[in-house]
Amino acid sequence: FGPFGTEGAEELLPLVCFRLGEGQYALDMARVHEVLRLIPITRVPQMPDFVLGIVNVRGNIIPVFDLRRKFALGGPPFGRASPGLDEAVGRGGPFGGNTINEKAKLIVVDTREAPVSFVADELLDNVKVERSSIAPAPAGKSRVPKECVAGISRLDERVIIILDWDKIYELAQEEIRIFVP
Repeated sequence: FGPFGTEGAEELLPLVCFRLGEGQYALDMARVHEVLRLIPITRVPQMPDFVLGIVNVRGNIIPVFDLRRKFALGGPPFGRASPGLDEAVGRGGPFGGNTINEKAKLIVVDTREAPVSFVADELLDNVKVERSSIAPAPAGKSRVPKECVAGISRLDERVIIILDWDKIYELAQEEIRIFVP
């Protein structure tokens, strides 16, 4: 089944679940390098709004994306237009004002080239779902483009949208490439 291996396999897929806006999302745990508390973000000029900047993690420079802004998912902004952003982006404490929830986390994801990160409103939990229980993204209009959704799984009363990080990264790279400030 797509990025998860053999269709119909009864294996368990470990997922890292998080909240973006009001939605619950997940990534394949094998793709998540680490989860960090929100640390100061250095702005990078002339980038699309969803690129918050870069962070220095133990000497590694890692770009930071705001997927809520990229996909118009709502919630208080993490980005440049936020009151209190100066504190969240490198002047003072990492959270700043009332605009960034202290539950927010930086999720660092492995890509083919180098690690990339995004801010999640909250880290929820790690779960395992049966690969066979993952349904394809439904037809119709959704804020997250269908090609960026690897599947959907129901876990108890929760519906979790499993993201396809490779596709999200590919779309982000293309948008950055064609961006005109």
